Amino acid sequence: MKLLTLVPLIALTFAACDSKQEQARKAELDAQATKLDDAAKASKKDAEADAKVTKKEGEAKAEALKDEANRVRDQKSGN
Repeated sequence: MKLLTLVPLIALTFAACDSKQEQARKAELDAQATKLDDAAKASKKDAEADAKVTKKEGEAKAEALKDEANRVRDQKSGN
């Protein structure tokens, strides 16, 4: 009868403890996840910087087009 009580207790004890291999695997997965998080942050930062550059270029192009439109209107008024 005691043996039947001890078997589940021993099984639970071993199941509750992670092996060194399991701990190493979890640590490796955590390190990979951290690297991916860092890469995601860097990618977002790069995208935001690219967006700022693109916005400035677009605004400059729009301003140049407005200036050209004003020159055309001035020519129309002058003729």
